[in-house]
This record gives sequence, structure tokens and C-alpha cells, in this order.
Amino acid sequence: MNIVKAELLWSRKCPLKCSYCAMVNHKDNTPSLDQWRAGIDNLKRLDCKFIAIYGAEPLEEFEKLPQVIDYAESSGIHTTLITSGFTKDLNKKLKLLYDFGLRSITTSYDMIPLDHSSGLKSSKALEIIDTFRSFGKVRDVAIVATLTKQNFRELPQVIRKMSDENIWTFFDLIHADRGQAGSKVRNTNLDLMFSDDDFKELANVLDEVIYMKNRGYLCHASEIFLNKLIDEHNEVYNWNCAMERSFPAWVTIDCDGTVYPCDDFQPNTVLNIKMWDLYDMWNDFCASWRSVVLVECPGCCWNTHIDGIAIKQGLIPLSDYIHGLNE
Repeated sequence: MNIVKAELLWSRKCPLKCSYCAMVNHKDNTPSLDQWRAGIDNLKRLDCKFIAIYGAEPLEEFEKLPQVIDYAESSGIHTTLITSGFTKDLNKKLKLLYDFGLRSITTSYDMIPLDHSSGLKSSKALEIIDTFRSFGKVRDVAIVATLTKQNFRELPQVIRKMSDENIWTFFDLIHADRGQAGSKVRNTNLDLMFSDDDFKELANVLDEVIYMKNRGYLCHASEIFLNKLIDEHNEVYNWNCAMERSFPAWVTIDCDGTVYPCDDFQPNTVLNIKMWDLYDMWNDFCASWRSVVLVECPGCCWNTHIDGIAIKQGLIPLSDYIHGLNE
């Protein structure tokens, strides 16, 4: 009855208009601070160890966020904030979050910009990290990128560059827009999707990444995930978490407190369970969503999800997921 982590879609608002992102729906963050705290209590009872806070742009709805981070960290649940940094009073907001206990930050980074908003976001990523680290000791900082057929050859060099600055590199494969409700993928440029020949070359690149990872370079993805990409090629997109005995290893919580099994699959076909009721309704949540995900979700290849399952199954340690735990 335990989960590894929770994904908190704190805000569904963003000033950027990246062509490939469907996270923006302009819903308000409606729960009260007491409800968010009660929700964190529920996550704690489910043995949640980690909360990733993002959305569209989480800093666009700043009220309550410092207190929620403080409550989670004080409860023994580690947090990270994933941000583009495009918000008013960025440095002031980051400093306040640091003062309330945030010690990890991840910034969006496109290795080769896909459009104007994408380019702005990437240029700001390292500036955000420098600002955050200027406040004092941090647990970890990272960039997160999407691999496409256009940019995947750049991955080893990006990992080297970021590692030299003590910055972790996260990445996912590009996903097609499959028309899923609540998806974070929209209007995918199919020219950026991997072909069979691309997957063969990608395997060589990832072999190099594994070599680098084993020599201390800061690549977040586990060898389980990297080898899955190498061995299965385009079949990796067929992975369905509900087929795993350890389903669910994580939950996704929308800005209104509604709990889903994923940040990329949110159909309105199941019980409307709120974060602050989750523990008491856990069995209903698991049973209802497993059947829906099995039938309706076309599958995915999200690194954070595949590694979350691996952690719950005891195949990789939590410290591979939450960097700096032992420091």
C-alpha cells in the first residue's frame, strides 16, 4: 500500500506558449491550505517519499506554495520544483521557497530549440539554477530535456557540460500526441519522432551514456531505463504501468486536488477522488484505475514512471531517484 512519489500539478497556467505542451488549461489552484496539508498527510500515510511540483508553470500560482513545501519537507517528504522560470518576481519567489525548505530545482531545457518559446526557456534554465544555488546549500539541481531525432546525438555532450557544473540531466523520449485527456503532449511534429534507423543509432548513443554514468557523470535515468530503450526500440512506447504488479507506484494530483494515476492520462471516467481522501479510498482508487489504464491508455515511455515502478519493486534504490539524500 505504498507509493514512491506524487506528481503535483500545482498550476495549469503559464505565460509561455510552447507549441508541444498541453498542460495549460487555465484551471485555478482551488484547495485551501488546510486541504493541501491534509493531502500531504494522506501521502505520508501511503509512504510517499517524494513530491515533484510542476504543472504548466508552478510559480504562476504562488500563494500557498511556500507553506505546502514547508509542510511536505517537515513531514519527511522530499520535494523538487520543476519550472521554466518565466514568471513575475522569479528571484524573490525562489528565495522564499528556499527559505521554506526547498532544496531541489529542475529546469526545462531543449537541447535544440523547437520554437521561440522553447528557445527562451532553454536560455533561462542555467540562470535559474545559478540563482537558486546562490541562496545556500542545495540537495540537487537538474535540467530536463526531450530527446528527438533532431537532437539525440547531443545528449552525451549535454551530460558532460552539465556534469561539469554539478547539474543532473534528465531526459525523456519524444511522444506522439495520442489524443489522451489531460496529456502533456500536443501537436507533436512527427518529423521529430524516431524511425527504426534512428533507434539503432540512439542505442549507440545510450551505450555511451551508460559508460559515462558508470564513471560518475550526472545522468538521472537508471540503467534499467537506458537498457529498455536500447533493447526494445520503438516498442518502449507500449509500456503500460497497470500491467506491473506494483501499480500504482506514484499518483498525480491536479491543481484542484483530484488524484489521477498519471500526468499524461486523465480521463473523466473514474471516481473523483481528492488528495485529502486518498488514504481511505486507496483500494477503490487502485482497482478502478487499474482497469481503466489497462484498457484505455495506449502506453508510454516516461523515464520517471518506469524508474518509479523499478524503485517500488526494489530494483533500484531511492537514492538513484532523489539525488543527494546521503549528503
